[in-house]
Amino acid sequence: MNLSEGAEQVEGGLPLECPRLHAVPAGRSHASQIQACFEGAPDYFSLTEGQPPGGGAAEHLLEDAEADANRRVYLLVPRVGGPAVGVLDLHLHYPEPGTAHVGLLLFRESCQGLGYGKETVAAAEQALAEAGFDALRLSVVDENVEAKAFWERLGFGEAGRLDRGVTVYEKRLQAD
Repeated sequence: MNLSEGAEQVEGGLPLECPRLHAVPAGRSHASQIQACFEGAPDYFSLTEGQPPGGGAAEHLLEDAEADANRRVYLLVPRVGGPAVGVLDLHLHYPEPGTAHVGLLLFRESCQGLGYGKETVAAAEQALAEAGFDALRLSVVDENVEAKAFWERLGFGEAGRLDRGVTVYEKRLQAD
């Protein structure tokens, strides 16, 4: 599949099929659910931002995503019901065509360690590969040792370093 075909496929959305989660394309009506996920992960925000998430963090994320046609935000909700457990923010064709970048994959602390992250990443990899993407990238601050270990376990390798104490990881994608 060539890149322009892949770009057309994701224009209306990128369907993610997770075994235990619904990946719901998020809009402003989901802001309170995303905010609850943010507030359920205070350690992440303390580590990366130095403080808890602000009261409008979810609205700001969604506003930024709406302004970027190549950005997709998903609310991750258990198929068996209940509140949202996490958020996935994907930047398509970033930093170059054919590459997607995970801006954020976050789960409530009470939902971490349950395999949701691994399932979500596998679903994103599959959907992106089927849409013609070649690689999936992400960036992790050096202080987030657990996140680095998570991504490395999933087969992501170091692709570079940014001068602000950030490691860039990448995994090449292949369609099944």
